Amino acid sequence: MPNTRADLFQIWLELLCQMIPGISQAVLIPESGSKADPIVRWPIAGATDDDLMSAASLAASQNKSVTTTMSSGQGTDSAVNTIIAFPLSHVKSIKRTLAVLVNIKPSQQSTVVQVLHWGEKWLGLLLASQQAVVTPTDLPSIALSVSEFWSRRLSLVALGVLLTVLVMTFADGTYRVTASAKLEGKIQRAIVAPFDGYIAAVHARAGETVAAGDVIAELDTEELLSQRLRYVAEKEEYDHTYRKALSIRDKTQVHIAKARISQAEAQLNLLETKIQRAALVSTLDGVIITGDLSRSLGAPVKTGDLLFEVAPLEEYRLVILVDEKQVVDVTKGLKGELTLKSLPGEQVPFVVHKVSPVFTEDEQGIAYRVEATLDKTRTELRPGMEGVAKIHIGQRGLAWIYLHELIDLIRLWAWRWLP
Repeated sequence: MPNTRADLFQIWLELLCQMIPGISQAVLIPESGSKADPIVRWPIAGATDDDLMSAASLAASQNKSVTTTMSSGQGTDSAVNTIIAFPLSHVKSIKRTLAVLVNIKPSQQSTVVQVLHWGEKWLGLLLASQQAVVTPTDLPSIALSVSEFWSRRLSLVALGVLLTVLVMTFADGTYRVTASAKLEGKIQRAIVAPFDGYIAAVHARAGETVAAGDVIAELDTEELLSQRLRYVAEKEEYDHTYRKALSIRDKTQVHIAKARISQAEAQLNLLETKIQRAALVSTLDGVIITGDLSRSLGAPVKTGDLLFEVAPLEEYRLVILVDEKQVVDVTKGLKGELTLKSLPGEQVPFVVHKVSPVFTEDEQGIAYRVEATLDKTRTELRPGMEGVAKIHIGQRGLAWIYLHELIDLIRLWAWRWLP
């Protein structure tokens, strides 16, 4: 910030001149040229044009704008040196006259005058803001007010910290273990490929509900039917051989034919079983949770390939993945609430019935599998839904609830690094 008004005038005049192309000199003269109120020039170095000073004095004495154009002997719209001077009548706090020497075309004169008048209003705003600056005599009272303000603030902060410490020390709260959770069907029936073959038809896919006995998909039986015809023909041939051997009482051929007939019947029974099992049937009422073969018609499958999984709609188990640092607090019989992503505004109660030693490991660490049963089921629930579960452990001090993890971390660090 400028220390004196003269410094402010000098900075303002320099910035104003930088906004006007073609300007070569500018002067800001006071009503009385005393040392306390000196003349401000731009540029600071060098002598000021006499015509510029004369025009400024004339504008100040007549209290009106003065414009002087120096003839150049060129075209009517060529750039010429022009002096523009006018008293700063819009700035009431000062009595000064501004004069500039600028090389412009006659058509640009009105634009330069507008810029100069805009600069005059800008100077008035600068002077008003400078007058609003706090004076040295105001500093003691302001310092006292600031001191009182911060003293009160610090007192309130100290009181708030004290109350917080007291509450956390003597008040109790419910300690809850929070973990991610997922709904699974209490029973999940797998439907696998009964033999090597090809997908012939698909009647349902993942997400659709099925009833017990519904056909979900079918495997191709064309090759099985061909094999059955072949074994039927072989059996008829062996029957003919058997009857012929009986007619001639050839016991050896009778036993051979009888054995071959039994073998053909076994193959036919096996083929009949495969043909029946080619229709993949749901064994319970529920929803298909995995398996979509609608785009795999004709694709080969091998014996034992998992094709579908079906889970009942009204029987679920909740799988909670509890962090290894908190699993020691979870025991069978504890209660809690579940909030699902699909039902964020509702809480479903549950009871823990098993803490499994099975764990999973990911980027966040090791989590143990805890299984729970829902106290009540809803029609909106579906296997695979995920959410957040909170298990109620019991009453603990608020300080312990919020600080025990940090304390445990410090203990572990101390055990690791201290001798």
